[in-house]
Amino acid sequence: MKYQALSLALGALLALSPAFAQSTRGARGARGAAAAAATEEAAAPKSGVRFVICAPSGGKLPSPLYYQAGQKEKEYKQVRISGRIPSQRIKPIAGVINFYDQDPTATDDNNKKGKNAKPEAKPDIKPVMSINVPSSAGNKSVCIVIPGATPAKAQTFFLNEEDFPSKGVHLINLSPTPVTVSVSGKGDFSDAKEKKVAPFRRDEGVSDKNSWHFNGGNHGDQVAFRITYRQARKVAGKDVVREVPLKMGKFLVSDRQSQINVVVKVGNDTLKLMSVQVAND
Repeated sequence: MKYQALSLALGALLALSPAFAQSTRGARGARGAAAAAATEEAAAPKSGVRFVICAPSGGKLPSPLYYQAGQKEKEYKQVRISGRIPSQRIKPIAGVINFYDQDPTATDDNNKKGKNAKPEAKPDIKPVMSINVPSSAGNKSVCIVIPGATPAKAQTFFLNEEDFPSKGVHLINLSPTPVTVSVSGKGDFSDAKEKKVAPFRRDEGVSDKNSWHFNGGNHGDQVAFRITYRQARKVAGKDVVREVPLKMGKFLVSDRQSQINVVVKVGNDTLKLMSVQVAND
């Protein structure tokens, strides 16, 4: 009986062992997942600035660029700033984000001779573009960059994402010409709703005057829109001002991302519409 009881106890212990091992592995997996999530959060901050290029004349920025990611440790990361889709978020340091066209922490061993020669640190590298982030940008913002002759001469416009929610279609007039936006749920403009969007003024920045928002509708709805502006033309030697179309069509309402349309001036009296897709993160 003594040996039979011992045998039964050993059998019960062996039966529990796989479950115990699986539980241990599950706990370790959960801890690993939590650590990975923390690392991901540090690598991809949930607040800060996302950058996107609007280049009506075809300008661009160096790619990749480097920025300092962290105040205590001088760790630099790559970022590629392109059109339509904003970059990852970057946190400013003391209200400023500096961009470099090469990694400031990289070393240069091209001039060293011998297998055991140590690489020399590069001299202090100056940023090619420094961007001051205004307090009005909020915790989450999108920065529209219009490239200039050099990266340092780029123009920047900050959009506080609280004013441009992810569910919606928005328009920002960065041109010196007023535009009119009309939308129609029916599609034939018999129910048209219009708004005149004022021209951009640098001293006012992006405001309710020079922007338009559509935050209604349900996910998947299609809404007809029409954007027009006044254009002066010479007809038989006389100046004639007429309302001309800039863009018309339909947009799709989405709960997961916003579409920001930017009106910019190209040429003497011509406007252009450029779109940016901002996903909810």
